[in-house]
Amino acid sequence: MKTKLIVFSSILLAFTSCSTKQKVEETQSNPISVDSVANWDGCMLSAYVFQEDGRHIPENAAEIVSDFETLIEHDLGSVMWYPTFADSFPTAECNALKEQNVIPHLTWELFFPDSVDYNTMPLEGTYDLMDQVLAGQHDAYIEQFAADAKAFEQKVLVRFLHEFNGNWYLWSGRKNGAENGGPQKVVDVWKYVVDKFRAQGADNVKWIWNPHGPSIDITTEEWNSLANYWPGSDYVDWIGMDAYNWYPKDPWGGTRPYRDFDNCFRELYDACLELGDHPIMIAEFGTPEFEYEGTNKVDWVNDALSKIKNEYPKIKLLLWFNINKELDWRVNSSDASLKAFQEGFKDPYFIGKNE
Repeated sequence: MKTKLIVFSSILLAFTSCSTKQKVEETQSNPISVDSVANWDGCMLSAYVFQEDGRHIPENAAEIVSDFETLIEHDLGSVMWYPTFADSFPTAECNALKEQNVIPHLTWELFFPDSVDYNTMPLEGTYDLMDQVLAGQHDAYIEQFAADAKAFEQKVLVRFLHEFNGNWYLWSGRKNGAENGGPQKVVDVWKYVVDKFRAQGADNVKWIWNPHGPSIDITTEEWNSLANYWPGSDYVDWIGMDAYNWYPKDPWGGTRPYRDFDNCFRELYDACLELGDHPIMIAEFGTPEFEYEGTNKVDWVNDALSKIKNEYPKIKLLLWFNINKELDWRVNSSDASLKAFQEGFKDPYFIGKNE
């Protein structure tokens, strides 16, 4: 969501058909077990808490994280931010988080922010940087990033090519050929980069493969089904899911339908279960303040936490997008909202630091 400039809304994403299920079965081998990656009971709490430039953690990051933990009356197990291909591996920032026993989570964005204008990028067409990666033009950078990640030694989560099934990011299947090989281009780049990290011995990096849930900006055509983007179980450690409730309207003037937790995640979660025995995380989600048929943000939060605990057992980490950006997604958008989070997180099912 960090760099999205196109609005999300409501339509269900096309999931796997019989033919794509067969493809999943053909690509699966040696699935990653949940316990080998998410070696904790319950669901770990995580958040995006840096309000401005998401590419870098500010110098007072430790204070920001501690302040957020104080706010929700619960510690965090992981913190996420958004470095790009213009950034080196954030060794100092990761070491600072390590001192707090917090797992770094990098949403590593495949673009150079100083040379790309999302407003002028056409919906269709090919994103040259994907081909450049496959041609080896960025090998030195990728290999150095991997070597520095390895030198960190501790676990680090890397979410790469996230929300590839939408039409807003430059690395999406839609912008890299669509029905003419778009998903395969995403798979090829994913595997190419993961292989580079493995060649460097960066086994402490845990890879998050992350589609987006329902949105009018996601085509339901068969070429865009999830299975077409699946690189195989050997190339994935976590499956991530993103979705938001935008109701009642977005800041660009569009009206948006109400989406509860199930409407955001149920079909996406069920489709992801078919891909392998991987731990699942909600890598971004949120809701603004709203009123809908007697329901409000407090009810939404209570329902979400209850559903995660009782109906979505593979979700081992949730990440709240805590920023007043397109809408006010923050936990403390109101006193009542903050209280709902505080009370919900008292349930021992929701854990913080993985001691």
